[in-house]
Amino acid sequence: MSNSRFYGVLALVFWILFVLPGIAVASEHLLPPLEAQKLIEENKDNPKFVIIDLRSKNEFDDGHIEGAKLVHYYATNFKRIISQLDRESKILLYCQKGRQAPLALRDLEKLRFTDMYILDGGFDEWVNAGLPIEYSSF
Repeated sequence: MSNSRFYGVLALVFWILFVLPGIAVASEHLLPPLEAQKLIEENKDNPKFVIIDLRSKNEFDDGHIEGAKLVHYYATNFKRIISQLDRESKILLYCQKGRQAPLALRDLEKLRFTDMYILDGGFDEWVNAGLPIEYSSF
């Protein structure tokens, strides 16, 4: 087998084992921006509803969904922080484009969370839909 063919097969196996499961797991939890906004409105008085922004602090400061809590997915303390949430919480996850949120959802599933949603397309789609954002005060 040639090197290029070997690496092609290796890439396919990697994709099947690691990328595809994240997509498949998350698809049933995806909410388009308008449905996510409806979920937020319906739960504005629910103390067990949490909006988690998985982006970096700089991205968060540049604009985020009102009421979102910053929990950067690549932070070293990410799993510790999410493990402290109430397991009965209803959680809306979002990142910039929708790539980290499925991974975070899988982490939450491993911790036995069950009521979780992902903003389909991430914050970019929220902004493209013309939905409201807020900015961090400095």
